[in-house]
Amino acid sequence: TNYYIGHDIYANATTPSHFTLAKKYGDLTNIHHVYCTDDYAAAMDRGLPSKLLVLCGNDHIDTTTATLAQELKGEAHVIRGSPPWFVEVLNINVCKGFGFQKMCRSLGIKMEESITFGDGDNDIEFIQMAGKGFAMKNARENVKVIADEVTEWTNEEDGVIRTLQRLEKEGLLHFSNN
Repeated sequence: TNYYIGHDIYANATTPSHFTLAKKYGDLTNIHHVYCTDDYAAAMDRGLPSKLLVLCGNDHIDTTTATLAQELKGEAHVIRGSPPWFVEVLNINVCKGFGFQKMCRSLGIKMEESITFGDGDNDIEFIQMAGKGFAMKNARENVKVIADEVTEWTNEEDGVIRTLQRLEKEGLLHFSNN
């Protein structure tokens, strides 16, 4: 498990496989871990985490997600990670959608004039709140179902920029001078 507090991410890697998963997540996100051996006591002394990341591996992702969701009973967002070898546990009042909403408000952009792209469970609110929400071609099926449109391309095929270029050619992408 990774314990997020402030700009620090604490990890208590007790097994070689956990250390490997923590390193894999660090490489994926370009983050630096603070490794601890005190079962997160120092981190917990600093306060409640903004996020917990449960590193479980591909073989245990569905079981871990279901167990955490059942145990937390709606007290937190339990989100299956993408790629599927971790589970995020977030404060119930935290999601990408709320951050996106705040960003649009601060930039003076109307939500109905915004576009989002996503591929994982943590993108669902984000896609639903946008004026036009796209699921990537490689998105999980539950993300594709809630999206307004599914891109023709995957993340690896530069699907976001290619879709934006298509929208611009079709005259559907408008820019303001603000």
